[in-house]
Amino acid sequence: MDDKQPPATPHGPPPPYYPAYPPMNTYAILSLVFGVAVFPPLGIYFGNRAKREIERTGERGVELATAGIVVGWVFTIMYVVFLVIWCALAGSLLTSGATV
Repeated sequence: MDDKQPPATPHGPPPPYYPAYPPMNTYAILSLVFGVAVFPPLGIYFGNRAKREIERTGERGVELATAGIVVGWVFTIMYVVFLVIWCALAGSLLTSGATV
């Protein structure tokens, strides 16, 4: 028997196989962006739409969609509370006759 090694391939062994991940859902990304930075009710809308689309297509992004919905609701409630307080203060200033 011969103790020779088989000839090496010029590039070595093939790289390991990594399965391709499904793409990220665009509406899920938009949900988080709109929920945090732009207009929270749109974050709620895009999050719900993303969840329906992810269920249908199998894309990634359920976590982003859920976060967008939660953050959208939190910020929407905060904006509504702020608006109510602001209107109450402005109304009390107008009815008391105070000048600004």
